[in-house]
Amino acid sequence: MQPIILYDIPSKAPKNTWAPNPAKTRFCLSYKGLPYTTVWVEFEDIPKTMKGIGASTMEGGGYTLPVIKDPNTGLVVADSLAIAEYLDKTYPEKPVIPQGTNTLIALFEPAYCSIAHGKSYNFMLAKTFEILNDSSREYFVRTKLAFLGEMHWEALEETSQQQWEDLKKGLDEIDKWYQKSEGKWVMGNTFSFVDMVVACRTIWWNTIFDKEQL
Repeated sequence: MQPIILYDIPSKAPKNTWAPNPAKTRFCLSYKGLPYTTVWVEFEDIPKTMKGIGASTMEGGGYTLPVIKDPNTGLVVADSLAIAEYLDKTYPEKPVIPQGTNTLIALFEPAYCSIAHGKSYNFMLAKTFEILNDSSREYFVRTKLAFLGEMHWEALEETSQQQWEDLKKGLDEIDKWYQKSEGKWVMGNTFSFVDMVVACRTIWWNTIFDKEQL
């Protein structure tokens, strides 16, 4: 089997890995024991690179990562959930989406993100900026400010202490989900893609926050 190509975003962080969405795909590939290689793409190079390999755009017409290119089938797949579904269908051993749970899993991540860090997203963007390579910083700031409707990057940290408190409260609510699961994972004793969502968001936070904050 030829290695699957994973397109990810580099950083100054140890081992480069930080971005939560590509991390989910990396987790899927590793969990399934599928060989893969990583192509690192700076933020400003994502549109050109993805267009060059024939990746599909996301809702709104833009390109984002993760994307995989599978030389074994010739397919290019974008979006971490779509990639997980593709991997389960193409390489069904050790599925990450239990049968019949596709809709629930698709609804999980937006709900999780809203509760866990919906009120602290700006603060996390500001901290993410600190670990990016210099070549990605200008593009990152420009596109995120446009998305948020902000004029100045400094505005993202103006309520950092409150946002930090909001994050902790949000994670306390998520902890209650696990307490009600009657098992080790969100779905009780069944490990699934939703646990990868939680783990990869945690990897992101462990990378951008100081140990003293965590």
